[in-house]
Amino acid sequence: MDMKRRKKPFVYPVEKGRVVSVREAKAQLSALIGRAGTGESITIAWHGRPRARLVPIDETRRKFKVDRAWLKSMKVQGAGERSEVMVRNDRDARG
Repeated sequence: MDMKRRKKPFVYPVEKGRVVSVREAKAQLSALIGRAGTGESITIAWHGRPRARLVPIDETRRKFKVDRAWLKSMKVQGAGERSEVMVRNDRDARG
């Protein structure tokens, strides 16, 4: 008995947001970006399979801050010579 294996049709996963095809996403990209900006997650499918997701950016994250006072208080070990002197000495030692 010759039984061929058939692929099961792909079923979109159940998730929050909406699934759109690449063709629909290309036609409505501006609108989809606007919807993602309001908090909606949008999955883009290619040939019936999810390939990408538009999600809102988490703008609540703080920007990276440098504590310059702390950096200045840190001592650098072996900082007897300037870097250009070290490079020059290394180059001269190699010949």
